[in-house]
Amino acid sequence: MQDRFPGFRSSGSPAETRRGLSQDLLRAVSGHDAGAQLPVVARTRRAIRVADETRREQGERDRRTFGISLFAGGALFVLLAPVLWDSMDDLIGGEHFTDLPTQVALISSLLMMSVVAALAVFWRSRSGRDSFPQDQ
Repeated sequence: MQDRFPGFRSSGSPAETRRGLSQDLLRAVSGHDAGAQLPVVARTRRAIRVADETRREQGERDRRTFGISLFAGGALFVLLAPVLWDSMDDLIGGEHFTDLPTQVALISSLLMMSVVAALAVFWRSRSGRDSFPQDQ
């Protein structure tokens, strides 16, 4: 018994050995022998800490991505709103799609939207390559 339970000291008789083992078991079950469970507790705390840190980093990444997309959408709206307003005003005022100012405004707005779309696709493909494998 001495080699299986290093903290237990046996006096020699089997009855005392059983009584000592029962007391050790009772201390361990009731929580008074916390030193026996320290490695398990440490592993559990470490796993919880890592999971919490990963969750927080993912939340920060999601908030940053949402903020960037919200900013880009707002900037696109601020840039395109005057052009669209002017085009609609010209069309309501009696001009046609074949008139030069309307065509220039519409073509420039389409060009701006296509550039923004190309940048979004490029940024999306680049962000997928920059992440670490454990983030997937």
